[in-house]
Amino acid sequence: MEKEKKTWKFFSWGTLWLVIVSCVLNGAIWIGFHGFPLTGVPEKEEVQSVTILYGEEERTVTDSEDIQLLVNACNLLSYRLLGKGEGEPAVTVVYHLKDGGDVKAQANGSTVWWRGKAHAVREKDSFVNILKGLFFEGEKR
Repeated sequence: MEKEKKTWKFFSWGTLWLVIVSCVLNGAIWIGFHGFPLTGVPEKEEVQSVTILYGEEERTVTDSEDIQLLVNACNLLSYRLLGKGEGEPAVTVVYHLKDGGDVKAQANGSTVWWRGKAHAVREKDSFVNILKGLFFEGEKR
């Protein structure tokens, strides 16, 4: 009976170690491929309106579907952990919250500014091009 307990303890710790190492490795590989997502992006239910600035133009969005689209658009701003940001912001998106606060994201083709820090974007140009196409080049909303 004593031999069975030792075997079980060894198996349990070995399995636990293997699971932990696998989870850490899987997380590191996922972040390497997909980038690190922005944390603290407000939920659609928390947002009252959104202001988008592109160059000299400004749009204020209050429609529920457009707010959802702009909240989801922040998922395109995943960034590389070791990348350096460069340039100046081309687009500024300000989420005006129902509690009176504001959350601001700025981006250009290669950089995102989030919470006062610049990070290199994983997917270049997608965020800026999508917002430009939806809110500034198409039909005026």
